[in-house]
Amino acid sequence: MPDLIFSSIIRDLKAALHTSKHPFRYCTLATSDIHGAPRMRTVVLRDLDDDLNMTIYTDKRSKKTTHIKDQNTVGMLFLDSERLVQISIQAKAKMITNSQTLKSIWDRIPQKSRKDYTTQLAPGKEIKNAAAVDYLEGAHFFSAIKIIPYRIEYLRLKRPNHIRVLFEKEDNGWNNSFLVP
Repeated sequence: MPDLIFSSIIRDLKAALHTSKHPFRYCTLATSDIHGAPRMRTVVLRDLDDDLNMTIYTDKRSKKTTHIKDQNTVGMLFLDSERLVQISIQAKAKMITNSQTLKSIWDRIPQKSRKDYTTQLAPGKEIKNAAAVDYLEGAHFFSAIKIIPYRIEYLRLKRPNHIRVLFEKEDNGWNNSFLVP
């Protein structure tokens, strides 16, 4: 059964890349600030490789980039509220710094979505009202983050018994064990 569950996790994450309404398309990313306080925000899952490494996009001036540089352990939470499935991931995060890789990603981003990375002020800066956002012409602050999971917890709420499975990365494989839900 754990192998089937692990396969379903991979299938769902891959489906989220190409299906805008998939419940795993948007997930919560948790980092820690310099005081150790948790900071959470919703991000979009953008890529998944064969090793289950994920990619998300960000403005390089965002707080999450500072948090990751200071403390690269992150958490991700995916929720499918219809199926009552939760995937919780602990991972290491690293900023993608290769300029060719970033340019390749940037070139694939639709024009309408590029605006998100061109604000004159950094994300989180105070403004007078919601319409007071100014954008740059010809410049951007696009960056990407690679998420490298080492622990994945699967939880499915169902009757008569909930199912909870822990997957931990060891060498090139994933070990698994059932947990009390």
